[in-house]
Amino acid sequence: MIDKKQLRSELFQHIDGIALTAPISTLFTKHEKIFNFLKTINTSVLNFDELILNGINADYLNVTLRLFESQGWLDRKLRNDKSIHVTPTLKGTKIFKNSSLYHTFFKHFDFLINLDFKNDKTHTRINKILYDYENIKNHTNNTNIIKHIEGLILGSILVNLSINKYLEINQNDKLIFNESLNKLNVESIINIFNKFNFMNNDIINEKGKFFIKRSAAYGVTVSYMPLFNQMEILLFGNTKNILSRDENNNETHVNRKMNVWGSGGAHKLYFKKIDEIILEIFNKPLENQPKGIADMGCGDGTLLIHLYNLIKTKTLRGKYLDSYPLHIIGADFNDEALEVTGKNLNFNKIKHFLVKADIGNPENFNDELEKKYNIHLNDLLSVRSFLDHNRIFEMPNIKKFNLDKITTKSTSAFCINDTNKIFEPIIFKLSLIEHFQKWKPFISKYGLILLELHTINPKKCSLNIGKTLATAYDATHGFSNQYIIEYDDFIDSAAIAGLKNNQAFEYNFPDDNLTTVSINLFSL
Repeated sequence: MIDKKQLRSELFQHIDGIALTAPISTLFTKHEKIFNFLKTINTSVLNFDELILNGINADYLNVTLRLFESQGWLDRKLRNDKSIHVTPTLKGTKIFKNSSLYHTFFKHFDFLINLDFKNDKTHTRINKILYDYENIKNHTNNTNIIKHIEGLILGSILVNLSINKYLEINQNDKLIFNESLNKLNVESIINIFNKFNFMNNDIINEKGKFFIKRSAAYGVTVSYMPLFNQMEILLFGNTKNILSRDENNNETHVNRKMNVWGSGGAHKLYFKKIDEIILEIFNKPLENQPKGIADMGCGDGTLLIHLYNLIKTKTLRGKYLDSYPLHIIGADFNDEALEVTGKNLNFNKIKHFLVKADIGNPENFNDELEKKYNIHLNDLLSVRSFLDHNRIFEMPNIKKFNLDKITTKSTSAFCINDTNKIFEPIIFKLSLIEHFQKWKPFISKYGLILLELHTINPKKCSLNIGKTLATAYDATHGFSNQYIIEYDDFIDSAAIAGLKNNQAFEYNFPDDNLTTVSINLFSL
């Protein structure tokens, strides 16, 4: 009988490794002398101005150091004199002394990002990766390093096989490969599975089934490997265009298709909790119900379709849609998302309205709704998922806040688009307060269902390695200029802005202690 708890811990460590390989490798390749102190247990003071003079981007370095702090590899303190005090731990020095091992696999990033099992020669590079893996095991017995490298290899390969449907397990627990893959490539995959003890002879064992069935769990972090591959620019280059799009307006820093695919499984769990809120609201007396639902950041319309069908089939409102029609509003800043949402809603025969809107400008969203459709945003229930942290940052008006009454314990590290300055965590809390204040007039009647992502304190993360994905979340979001703050500060920001969260519909994942995902119903 396999220990699923242990395998889940390995899975989480694998995902940590995908996020950590690039920053560990890059930090010591260009400025090894500056960062050599990390290989000792001595405290070093990194002055912001001196970092800039040495061509180092202080903000992305701060993100990197916080990732290391979350692993228990160092202590990091921001000082008011514009410096970072860094003290490596003994555990950390053992990792940093072996940075070259991570660098060996960072050299494989291009190949893994563009992994193509239909290329007849792919097996050659896969075998080289296996050779390098064996070499690493001969050079270190550090289980952290070994699990991280395992994660980079397995995560990339499992995601590619699963998303492209190249592999399935039949009822006899045998592997069935897509006929488009040649024999040598298939053999290289089988070699990988044997190397990581996924097979007993030609049969997939319980461990193998565990990881293969959870291939999508690697998806989101693997989808950001194109961004991690630009780590030298993030740390030492001009980051102004790091999140630019190609000539076809496709994102270059993330594989968005893979990202959506990878997050889909987890979202199903969260949507079940949102269902409970929806059922409560749309089973109230009809005159007390919102006129419809507005999904800001509608993506492909999946949530709207789900909620419409839920209301139609399982609520009081669903019995009276002729006399009390349900307005379905899809809003997004991306024209392509609006187009796809429209097609999907039409396919499901759901009457709807589409609005191009920015989460940072609800007033304009409301104006467009009123002008085009004579619908008021405040007459609707607002919903959104994993969007508020991805708003365009606006520097808060600090003078209007009483900083004697607003405090933060946040240790978050963020980057602000075109500048490489480090801002203290309180700045991002104030920014979130102002963001919530903008939305107050437009959610005062029926509220806002908000599904959001969070970071956790690095010390807490370091004590729960293998139990949380916080390190990977911090990497994917910190390096791409997104702002996930700790849950306590998130709730406090809403309260300061004048919003209340209904505690009957407050859900924290995976639990209250390690909250990285939350669902709340906010109202006045």
